[in-house]
Amino acid sequence: MANLGQKDGIYIIHFRFNRKEYKKSRKVRGKSTAEAAKNLVELTIHRLVTGQSSLPATVDPGDFILSGGTLLQPAVHDPPAEQLKSRCTKELMEEYTESQKHLQAESYHYSHAMHLRHLARHFGSLAEAPCDHVGFRDLDRYLKCRLAERHPNTVERERITLLMFYKWVVEQGYLDTSPAATLARIKGGADRSPFRTVAETEKNIERGGLSRNEALGMWECLYLTPEKIAQLLATIRINGREDLSFLLHAIPAYTGMRRGEVLRLRWLDVDLEEESITARSRKQSRTKSETVRRIDMHPELKKELVAWRDLRPKGQYVVCDRQSLEQITKERANRCFWQPMNGTKWELDKKRHWYKLGFHTYRHSFASNLAALGVDQRVIDEWMGHQTEAMRKRYRHLFPKTRRSAIESFSLAVKA
Repeated sequence: MANLGQKDGIYIIHFRFNRKEYKKSRKVRGKSTAEAAKNLVELTIHRLVTGQSSLPATVDPGDFILSGGTLLQPAVHDPPAEQLKSRCTKELMEEYTESQKHLQAESYHYSHAMHLRHLARHFGSLAEAPCDHVGFRDLDRYLKCRLAERHPNTVERERITLLMFYKWVVEQGYLDTSPAATLARIKGGADRSPFRTVAETEKNIERGGLSRNEALGMWECLYLTPEKIAQLLATIRINGREDLSFLLHAIPAYTGMRRGEVLRLRWLDVDLEEESITARSRKQSRTKSETVRRIDMHPELKKELVAWRDLRPKGQYVVCDRQSLEQITKERANRCFWQPMNGTKWELDKKRHWYKLGFHTYRHSFASNLAALGVDQRVIDEWMGHQTEAMRKRYRHLFPKTRRSAIESFSLAVKA
């Protein structure tokens, strides 16, 4: 006979064989699954006792019975808890980062890895100590130190990284409980600045009184008007040494797609007849590895894509290497994106490779220009994918006529 017990929600099977008592677990939480495992254990014991089955010489009897009589080689057991807890935090960070490499969006994975590197540098020798030497107070002190150096929103993202990392550590059996579980949520700082045009940004910087970092931060809030985008695309077309440079600017400018979405774009996602593009995102959902959204294709972009397809008839990716036909790397995409702006008014610092805009500037501009033209917010949200209320707030000031007509839509004056 066999009996069921429970420990921490996991069912344990108790049974005896050859006068020895065994406690084994199939690591299940469902009662019906545990009952089925118990019945299989009883059946296997019956077969051994009646001679219908024989026990392999090199296999532990308990493991053989738990397997239902299918185990022919010695089972590989998890190392003792003491040995697991002796693993140092730095090693676990590297193991966690590698394990998540293909489960997270590239930018998301990069951010997590960067946050953990910051933590390892801050801990110093503590990062080399056994993982159970790090406690809540160590993590709490770290976040408070980061608050003195970084924006609260950034520190809150680092807190989330700690939560996810230590949740994985517990799941892998290296710790019993997570020291990050009770870390208080970091309240955000002030609202981010609204988007501004090139002229507004330059005017604010010319007033003086800004540090170098503050002046650079002004460009992070840049949005480009359709006129400015047209001028920039003309510059890219003339200066680009690589033929794909223009497309790396044109696609996000006309669609608001992220860099990763542009690089993953396949010709199967481009419907020239229906005039639509399917963007594949790895950032918009925590329950799916990839989500898709449909964006209507601008006639000018359609013309560019048709010409590009005629120029590059081979390959599955829209933006691909001519020789290998493979998706280009993020690093190569960056080089092709920045190169045409070298030595132009769009370059801020030649030595440090700083520019007034990046891939995401086009995304800001796409939403901002649609809003300024009075396009329904629901349509903008559908084309943009994930949008927060905080993001919408940053470009609402761009359509003052709508706001003015709203406030003038009623009157409280006493009529004569």
